[in-house]
Amino acid sequence: MTPLLAAALIALAPGTYTNEEQVYFAVAAKQAALPWVGIRVAVDGSVARVDAFGAAVAGPLPDGFAPSADGYSAALAGAALSLQRARAFRCWATMPRRAPKPDGSEDWWFAAGLALHDRGGRVVATTDETPPQTFTLRMRNVVWPSGPNQPSLVLYVHRDDPDHAASYSWADPDAKRVGINLRWMQASCTRVVD
Repeated sequence: MTPLLAAALIALAPGTYTNEEQVYFAVAAKQAALPWVGIRVAVDGSVARVDAFGAAVAGPLPDGFAPSADGYSAALAGAALSLQRARAFRCWATMPRRAPKPDGSEDWWFAAGLALHDRGGRVVATTDETPPQTFTLRMRNVVWPSGPNQPSLVLYVHRDDPDHAASYSWADPDAKRVGINLRWMQASCTRVVD
């Protein structure tokens, strides 16, 4: 890491930053493909590339960080990036198991403490039965560049298609909690105060 890059990153508050919205709206406008980039800045100032699930990934770090109206601008392999700071959420999720309880009543799988963020973050929920059932939660804090749509905190549920949600719900972008109940699954995410 160059001294200039290190100095720029020190100014970044700890947390996760992504260009989720920039990529989403570029695709929607049929513009040139941009790389999806996520970085995590640790409290000690160290920086790592991360994927939408929060796992470390190999690859170069963006450079040329500069404050912008809604986060930071940067560059990576000639692409201008708009990195926005994510807000952390903790979620719970539940879904009925395939087999009922011994008494014949419905049996529910439950998981708590699922970490998610609102800049394209994803978390996989997998039941503990055989075979397991799986779904993915994804969250965005959407600010539409034009048109009548209002900014929204959106919680998506994906089954087999990582790009198209099976369903979604939304709330005011400043909401502390957003949830969804599709009968075959339920989830609720609460903002973590940082």
